[in-house]
Amino acid sequence: MNPNAPVATLIVAAHPEDVARLFSTVCAGADVAVVAEEDGLGRELETVGLVLGARSTRALAPAGLESWCREHATRGGVRVFTHSPQEDAPRHRDVCLAVSRVFDRLQVPALGARPTAYQVLDDAAFQRKLELLNALYRERPGGTEACTHPVRDGLGVEAFCEVRHPDVVRALSLTKPEIFAELEDPWGFTHSTYERERYALTARVLGALTGQGSPPRSVVDVGACEGLMTERLRSLFPEAVVHAVESDPHFAARLRERLGGDERVRIVEASALDVPLEADLVLLAEVLYYLPVEAGRALLARIRASHLLTSYGGRFGEEVHAALRELGWRQVVCGALPARIEPVDGVASPLLVRRAGTDVRLWSR
Repeated sequence: MNPNAPVATLIVAAHPEDVARLFSTVCAGADVAVVAEEDGLGRELETVGLVLGARSTRALAPAGLESWCREHATRGGVRVFTHSPQEDAPRHRDVCLAVSRVFDRLQVPALGARPTAYQVLDDAAFQRKLELLNALYRERPGGTEACTHPVRDGLGVEAFCEVRHPDVVRALSLTKPEIFAELEDPWGFTHSTYERERYALTARVLGALTGQGSPPRSVVDVGACEGLMTERLRSLFPEAVVHAVESDPHFAARLRERLGGDERVRIVEASALDVPLEADLVLLAEVLYYLPVEAGRALLARIRASHLLTSYGGRFGEEVHAALRELGWRQVVCGALPARIEPVDGVASPLLVRRAGTDVRLWSR
């Protein structure tokens, strides 16, 4: 590839108005694609392309996105703009994830992120952008809400940051209910200061059991994931047998790599809904979020243990704690961990996340 060749610009968005709203300052000369199920967006996209000076525009069905991206990737020398994984709209996140699986580096709107580039629109560019958006919204009004809504997208400033596929996966894992097992350590547990503090707090809370002179001989670690907490349980209670329960096959495979040779660890690849929860100590930390409410309540009712450890915060935590009290559990020790803002990988990602804080509680009955 000629290092002096001009860099092509590729923009992949979910709606024609997203192109105008988020990428107007980089649209001139770009190849623009909108990924949508709806028919009839081609005319709107063509209008956006003409106003903003795009080289080409194309409406893509979701099934055709990956092949279109790979076609452009093989040409080399391309700079790709797409949605941020920090955006709220599910389709925006889906588009970002799909594009990140093809291209090594992406430029995304710096929403909840440290920007690496930005442009402030002059008066003419701002008015052109506003008029274009109003024309699009007249064509396709957004609902019948009775009140107005503030514009929060920073229309007069377009800021971007460069991210890679692991940044995208970790941002989604930490902010959305989906589980993305394709990446090792998707929640950034290994390097996160917050997670290190949570593990240390959990160890201090569990220290109450050794202080009583009767450490557990059997432990069930529900949602063991890749085994970081399971390792700590082995250090805390070296004489105990730990049953590490993990339903996702990717995590279970990594769990075996980490602890499969430990004779006191039993790896159970199954849903917690399908295995007995009977032990001296059951850990049920940071997992109930992923279950339907009724399934979570049924799981709590099935626990047969001397002690239970939970780790939940906010309103969700209050609901869990109330349910446990109704089932006859009594709190023994509680430790609180405050929220923390940090990179999604815990180290250097430009994407930031607020880890919400938690209450680590030990219960008995």
